[in-house]
Amino acid sequence: MAVWLARWLGPLLLVSLWGLSAPASLLRRLGEHIQQFQERSAQGLGLSLGPGAAALPKVGWLEQLLDPFNVSNRRSFLQIVLHSLGQKCLSFSRAETVAQLRSTEPQLSGVGDRQWLYQTCTEFGFYVTCENPRCPFSQLPALPSQLDLCEQVFGLSALSVAQAVAQTNSYYGGQTPGANQVLFVNGDTDPWHVLSVTQALGSSESTLLIRTGSHCLDMAPERPSDSPSLRLGRQNIFQQLQTWLKLAKESQIKGEV
Repeated sequence: MAVWLARWLGPLLLVSLWGLSAPASLLRRLGEHIQQFQERSAQGLGLSLGPGAAALPKVGWLEQLLDPFNVSNRRSFLQIVLHSLGQKCLSFSRAETVAQLRSTEPQLSGVGDRQWLYQTCTEFGFYVTCENPRCPFSQLPALPSQLDLCEQVFGLSALSVAQAVAQTNSYYGGQTPGANQVLFVNGDTDPWHVLSVTQALGSSESTLLIRTGSHCLDMAPERPSDSPSLRLGRQNIFQQLQTWLKLAKESQIKGEV
């Protein structure tokens, strides 16, 4: 995951943090995510940065809020990010990115990048852009540049991508999947939550939107620093599962009588 972050979000993140528009809260949130990675690695969950990667900073490395308007703070923070990813620098070359994605040779780093891109090009899109003027990140990776990768790497046109997304939505039902006993859990700071089901579609298709929750945050181990909204979200998930399991058990007992 960390290598994927370095290749796809690294340049975007570094440009954004170096700019004066980066909010202080963004620095704090990234610090929290790095700390989560540290704790999960310490718990033996099999997460690593790959061969030759530098060690992560010690837990608690960001105790004080960094000021993004302070050049010294920005430089220190960027150095920490690079060190955490085991990188001396990050390439901004589009041509190099395309060349790496075209390669079908086994790689020690970036495992899954080509496969993930192919899945987005042939099934569901999922391209994250930042075109709102209030977005704290760079607006350079707009939708056309994302779709161009499908063409440059796999020879798939933007039209074919759109047709593939339409077919996927038609097959699975899009945002009205017609499922049974499904709880759609999202965090409101996860860019992908807008593609999920965020309004309940009935008693068997419930939704839960965790305030300030990021991507898959509810699936991480519990931590003392978890926010109240995350703790409440996990409780709601547990209670919903208990309800459905109880109904399933009652139905099974009735079937045996």
